[in-house]
Amino acid sequence: MTLFRVMFMRGGMTMLAYPVWMVARKIVFYRWMSVNGRAPFVPHESAQKVADMIALDDYSGVLEGDDTTTALEVVKVGSGTNASHIRLMALRNPGNRPAQWELGNGLSSLQLLDDQYPADVTNVAIWPNGIAAQDLARDSPRLGRLSHFLRHRVAGAVSFEPLFRPDMYERMMRMRGRLRSVHIAMTKPEYLDKDRGVFGTLVPAIWGPKAPSINIQLGVGKYGPKDRYLDEETEETIFNIAEHASDYVDRLIVRGRDTQTNKIERISLLNERLQKAVDIPEDAKAAELPAVMEAFKEIEMAFREFEVQGAFASAIQAQMMHG
Repeated sequence: MTLFRVMFMRGGMTMLAYPVWMVARKIVFYRWMSVNGRAPFVPHESAQKVADMIALDDYSGVLEGDDTTTALEVVKVGSGTNASHIRLMALRNPGNRPAQWELGNGLSSLQLLDDQYPADVTNVAIWPNGIAAQDLARDSPRLGRLSHFLRHRVAGAVSFEPLFRPDMYERMMRMRGRLRSVHIAMTKPEYLDKDRGVFGTLVPAIWGPKAPSINIQLGVGKYGPKDRYLDEETEETIFNIAEHASDYVDRLIVRGRDTQTNKIERISLLNERLQKAVDIPEDAKAAELPAVMEAFKEIEMAFREFEVQGAFASAIQAQMMHG
């Protein structure tokens, strides 16, 4: 999408008009919670600790992994009443980097210095009232990565759970006992430290963090009896993932018989999250990314919009009723 920015001279005469390229993003909202048995999580205090560490040593904002490394930048520390703004990055380590292709010359290695990385980026806002949000694109790092970083760098014990539209829970409950199939895909299993038990039925424990990605499809078959459904244990696992661990998955699609319509319905949970589609002006230095301050402006505006609508309270209430 392209907008045109127009500047005017005194007297109303047009001085200059130039295109403003826009980047499409979804602003997705979560509920954050302190982890039981650990010190309460306070967003601005953890953000301040990270900012102080980075001020002393730039490398403190980096946490190395096997294939990808996590990096943080604190854009705004925040306070007891205002959101903390964080730029979260997934950096691709040497050996896990894409190649570059040039017309007429084919493929070659991507030439980078030792301290340069290809980066997938998202902007994260964390409010003191238990709400968080990020601007999400296809390759954006998820908030499980942020939890992982804070836990290892500043002992910030926090978990993030996506907020869904309230009617999604009602539709899921109408399928209980009548699920026909599920498709789950996820990456980076090491971020499942606190939820590995939830996935135990579907993901063999021996895989653990050794599997860079997991893709599971389970179903009763198209040509079997119409009253045949997934077993109770598998169904319970699916519902637990939907309600408690869905931020760790890249795809979660369920099909089942809706008792209200008596039809086989399909729910793609990642499309049922509390979210808003926006177009954000691109970054002047990285055209594929939204400008960071403009991104946080859109995130804050979406937060105020949903807050006025009572959307957070309704989503959390529905989540607690079925969680």
